[in-house]
Amino acid sequence: WSPEEDDALRDYMQRHGNTGSWITLPNKAGLKRCGKSCRLRWLNYLRPDIRHGGFTDEEDTIIYSLYSQLGSKWSLIASQLERRTDNDVKNHWNT
Repeated sequence: WSPEEDDALRDYMQRHGNTGSWITLPNKAGLKRCGKSCRLRWLNYLRPDIRHGGFTDEEDTIIYSLYSQLGSKWSLIASQLERRTDNDVKNHWNT
């Protein structure tokens, strides 16, 4: 994804929100991407309510505890952390 594509997707989502179909979004936003790619980019990287970057010691403790109980159910684990995506949690665990 280029910075220009990210800007186009952000702009579209700010103006229209998450309404309608992800399948038709790329054309409406002027992107040459598939709907799934746009959805994943938005949900995992561009949403303004998610936090990227270093995990705190407290988050690491929660992840370790929940992983020992749930295994690799990243979505459930991420739901217990504020503003973290399942993809971020999975990538953090695997590094």
